[in-house]
Amino acid sequence: MTPPATGPEHARAAPDDAAATRARAWARANALAAARDWPGAADAYAALAGSEPGDAAAWIGLAKASGRAGRYRAMHAAALRAHAAGPREWPHALALARLLRDLHETRALAALSTAMAGFAEAAGPDEFVALADLLVDEDLHDEALTWLDRAVDRAPSHAPARYVRGSTRLFLGDMAGARDDLRQAIAAAPHFAHAHRRLSQLRAQDRPGAAARVERLRDERARVAPGSEHDIHFSHALFDELHDLGRHDEAWPELERGMRAKRATLRYDVEDDLRLAEAIRDRCDAGFITGAGQVPDAEAPSPVFIVGLFRSGSTVLERMLGGHPAVAEGGESMGFAAALRLAADHRGRGPVDAGLLGRLDAIDWPALGRDFMAANAWRARGRALWTEKLPTNALLLGCIARALPGARFIHAVRAPMDVCFSNLRMLYGGFAPWSYDQRELAAWHQAHARLMAHWHAVLGPRLLDVRHDALLREPEAVMRGVLDHLGLDFDPDVLRPERSGGAVATASAAQVRAGLRAPGPPEWRPYLDRLGPLVAGLGLDDPTGSGRPA
Repeated sequence: MTPPATGPEHARAAPDDAAATRARAWARANALAAARDWPGAADAYAALAGSEPGDAAAWIGLAKASGRAGRYRAMHAAALRAHAAGPREWPHALALARLLRDLHETRALAALSTAMAGFAEAAGPDEFVALADLLVDEDLHDEALTWLDRAVDRAPSHAPARYVRGSTRLFLGDMAGARDDLRQAIAAAPHFAHAHRRLSQLRAQDRPGAAARVERLRDERARVAPGSEHDIHFSHALFDELHDLGRHDEAWPELERGMRAKRATLRYDVEDDLRLAEAIRDRCDAGFITGAGQVPDAEAPSPVFIVGLFRSGSTVLERMLGGHPAVAEGGESMGFAAALRLAADHRGRGPVDAGLLGRLDAIDWPALGRDFMAANAWRARGRALWTEKLPTNALLLGCIARALPGARFIHAVRAPMDVCFSNLRMLYGGFAPWSYDQRELAAWHQAHARLMAHWHAVLGPRLLDVRHDALLREPEAVMRGVLDHLGLDFDPDVLRPERSGGAVATASAAQVRAGLRAPGPPEWRPYLDRLGPLVAGLGLDDPTGSGRPA
């Protein structure tokens, strides 16, 4: 064997050789990724990361490839190693931010955002907005606002920055600031349908401007392609404006147009969801739930899971609970779903799918409970309880109850026609695909009702129903019952959901800031003759309560 060279000329050549070797290794790893050979790419990036553990880019590559290869735990571990390595180049840092958002590593994402301020000069407004979007997804609204301020300072007429900042200000309760940003977004990009629709969500603060908004919405919609995403947003905004004006005959066709166009963009079969709900009931029975879980720590805060259909009143309920000095608002966290995916080493589709159900026997449930608490108890911010208000946690109540024997559950309930129509008129995107067709919406409502009846049977007193109409009519009486369920004394501040502070990043962001109002006539009543498929699907002979069939 030839001994290693030691002369000065070889000392200069050795680093060059090492650099060339590493460059070839990078090229190979990238080529495997481009060919979608994800296991091969993961192995190649792992070799790069192993040879230089401080190379954040290699860990990022490994995390991406592992995720595509179905190795969820490996993806998670590599992303955290990338975060520990500390990327110093904006493209790598933004790629890591996307990974941390996808993994719902909220605290790591917040820390990365802070670190990225140190090399922000290399980026511009588009990159700032991209990062802010990721932060908003994890309810890091104050952090997002910092980047959006920076983007607007750099480019005052940057329409996406104005739109996202307006949305963030709305979530944080700054209605005047939100309105100003959204108007400037529209001035910079009159076709920006998302900004128009967001501005229409503030219509209660500007009733006199409704007629002008309707005219502008119609003018701008005429300039976009029918059935496009812009067309969908304009149509839903027009429905909201015309409905509030009492012009119901004009409003309904706008809603139908928006729903039909949105449904056409989705690949979805409601039967898949109905089968999943049935499989959850079968798998998560009383025997499953009473199995071993985490041993509750009397010194640690406890989570309160608020579930229900979208638009069932869960936002106002959480907001009211957040007025109690012992309760922190945790928002719509994916914390438990993320911990469950990690425990099962399975990402799947949505919060749970058939593949995850098939892995439940392999999960270490006490460890899952401990891991969830370690990753999420910070949300209590020093208080005894914190809320976890993700509606889709309704699918996971059995798993949550098994892993966290000390958790408590609240089910927000709203009358079937009220909650279904409220969903029908909303534009969610793709995460509530059953909401754009009356028959599919009714089918999902009924499946949810059957699932919640199952949870009541197996959870008993751990699960409390809170009816939205009763909460609005008799807030103090209902909240006393809720607080008793949680072992808390009554505090009058729970009756003030309109208080300042905190963030509300749901479709109720503007409404909940207006305070409690007794329920008025049902919003669906003017459209009853158009809602036959929904009424039939819900099995309602007399939806109005008038004594006459629908």
